[in-house]
Parts: sequence; structure tokens; C-alpha cells
Amino acid sequence: MPLPKPILIVEDDPQVRALLKTMLAEDYTVIMAKDGTSALHELWKRKGDVALLLSDVDMGRMNGVELAQSVRSQYPGVPILFISGLPMSASELDRVAPGSALVAKPFDAATLVHAVEQAIGLAT
Repeated sequence: MPLPKPILIVEDDPQVRALLKTMLAEDYTVIMAKDGTSALHELWKRKGDVALLLSDVDMGRMNGVELAQSVRSQYPGVPILFISGLPMSASELDRVAPGSALVAKPFDAATLVHAVEQAIGLAT
């Protein structure tokens, strides 16, 4: 059963963005943003009413950490899940975006779905 709120996927690479949508669209309603600015606009339109912000860390213009900090200040209840090919320690992650989680690239669909479930509190 789909969540009542969508998952907002933020990824600057169109191929990766499409792959993420494919991995999650069977189980979740997803909306897409190509960068942090677009993501903030989507959140503003929805008044922060999303189940999860799923964001790449390394993006141009506004990176995922900057996006997360802005989201935390405007919509503190939105869970945040990062994806990244860059190493990031748990302490660094907690410092830049407290309460967020990270899935390291590369990952498969099952790993991503499990991380999403944990981030939004559906994992058993």
C-alpha cells in the first residue's frame, strides 16, 4: 500500500534519477527534483508534506548537505536519507544533518528499499 505522502528524490544525474525512480516507484509514490533548488520548490509547494527526502550528497549549485540543512530549518520533521559514492562517517553525517542516514553507492534496489523503510519508520 503506497504511503499517503510521496518520497522526494533529489539527484542531478538524469540516469541515476531515473534508476532511483524505477527502484522505488513500485512501492512508493515518488516526485523528482534535479537539484537542491528544485527540491526546495517542491517542498514549498507541498508545505513540507513528504514522507522522505532522498538526496544525493554530491550535486552542483546546492549539494545534499546544504539542502538538508535548509530542509531541517524549514521542515524539521522531514526524514532525510542520503545516497553517495563519497565516504562519510556516521559522526560527520550526524554533524551536518542530525538524524539522517546514508546509503553508499553502489547499492541494489533491495538495499535502497530497506534504507527507505528504516528512514520512514516502516522497517520491522
